[in-house]
Amino acid sequence: MPQRNETDVLSEVIDNTRELTLYYLTKLKGVDIYKTFTAGSQSFNSAFWIMCHMAWAQDFLLLKATNGPDLKIAWLNKFSIGTSLPPREECPPINEVLEAMQLIHLKAVAHLKTLTGDELNEPNLINLKFGTDNSKRVCILHCIRHEGVHMGHLSWLAKMHGVK
Repeated sequence: MPQRNETDVLSEVIDNTRELTLYYLTKLKGVDIYKTFTAGSQSFNSAFWIMCHMAWAQDFLLLKATNGPDLKIAWLNKFSIGTSLPPREECPPINEVLEAMQLIHLKAVAHLKTLTGDELNEPNLINLKFGTDNSKRVCILHCIRHEGVHMGHLSWLAKMHGVK
């Protein structure tokens, strides 16, 4: 087996995490993905918002932060940190969201494989910092954690929709 470098391993984890995300998305077929649920006084994001947000996050954390290609997807910023689900008529069609998720993911994984260890140590381009670490690497690691957290949200939303 050929020697793998750090970006090969990170890309593999990103791919593996996305595969499980896609599995949970299949569980949501046939449900109202725009529906939100409330527990106590807390309202939860819809599956649609989470999907769009994960696309935004990969673009932001894997492409923008590491000087990857600009894919110019106009609606992404409507689903950044702290945003709410826009009115349905202002949302992109679901097929466009799924296509964007795939495109961003493929471009991000391909781009990450071109980075060297020295480039991973460089400061990221979005001014994100965890503790004292502002490297491109920390953005990649955070993206992996971020998708895993939202993947868990999708699994809970499936249960809330009555899916086994």
